[in-house]
Amino acid sequence: MKKTVILLIGLLTYTLTIGQPNDISNSFEKTYKKTNPGIQYSYDENEQIHNYSNNWDFDNDGINDELYFVGTGGAHLYYFLKVILSSDKVVRDFPYLDSDFPILPSGKELTQSGFNPENVYFAVFDINKNNRNAIFIRLDNSSFWANKKILKSQGIQTNAIVVTFENGKTVLKDFGKGK
Repeated sequence: MKKTVILLIGLLTYTLTIGQPNDISNSFEKTYKKTNPGIQYSYDENEQIHNYSNNWDFDNDGINDELYFVGTGGAHLYYFLKVILSSDKVVRDFPYLDSDFPILPSGKELTQSGFNPENVYFAVFDINKNNRNAIFIRLDNSSFWANKKILKSQGIQTNAIVVTFENGKTVLKDFGKGK
């Protein structure tokens, strides 16, 4: 009973502070207008898809590729990584690379504080310093443990993961290893 009352008070406080439940969105659009005004981004509320397409070239063919975080549904909504390279148009779904908060930090945050994987959920930059964009994703503990067997089979030992593409092949590495 006590937990229910606390939960209801929290929900009421949140609703009064933020707005009516219909005003709640999972979109980062308002945030990006301030922190990343140059980023191409949209969020589809019905399909629960964060669309980051046409911002980065992952296959080095000179054409920006498609990148999405696709909602998995459920009470606690997670988003899995999906990439389509312009060079081959193959859909690459990574249901084991999911995040509940796939938001980009501002470029200013990355350069001022240095890159600290504990403070970032998702980023794209030349992590390996080889003039190629890489995707960084940090899984929360629940995602990491739920997918540990799959991740381990891919050679991943930590929740900080780097995704790159070499000649159309996906390469997964632990952040900070095997640069």
